[in-house]
Amino acid sequence: MKYLHRFLSFVAKRMVMFSVIAAVLILAFYLAMNTANIYLLLEDGLSLRVKVILQRDGEEELASYFTENFLRTDETLNIGLSGASPYVDYTVTDYNYRMSLEWVWAWPWENTATATIVERVPRITGRVNSDRQDLVSSGALSATPPAWFGGRYSVRLVRTDGRWKIDRLVQTKLIVEETEEEPAT
Repeated sequence: MKYLHRFLSFVAKRMVMFSVIAAVLILAFYLAMNTANIYLLLEDGLSLRVKVILQRDGEEELASYFTENFLRTDETLNIGLSGASPYVDYTVTDYNYRMSLEWVWAWPWENTATATIVERVPRITGRVNSDRQDLVSSGALSATPPAWFGGRYSVRLVRTDGRWKIDRLVQTKLIVEETEEEPAT
């Protein structure tokens, strides 16, 4: 009886240890999976947002990355799509988009996640639209597109129907990009 009790105690301890290790590994897997999904969503979604603002192209794809509430209330996007956009007088041909993820947390059982990112567009290449050339001549308009106002953002994401979407983007620090000079040709 003494040996049976020791054997069962040994097996029970090993089962508990195995269960704890398995639970930690499963939790780590889901945390890593959510982090990877969120990183890709942020990279692709925010890059598309910049493209829509600068080039006014791809607006219909935004709903894949952002909630309806975000699309209605994002001030930068709404200004970028309006006639008040600082890029409306330009044809942007190229830009350099950079996003770095500083922090993200998403519990596997939660439907919300938070992240901190830094978004920058250090280079924007373009030309003034032909109908606005007279404003460049008079000095009222620059010949090159204005610099992007990037920054550090706090991001809230929500999971709906098994997919993450960006729900809120709050700027916590402003980064004013210095305009890179184009090499003379």
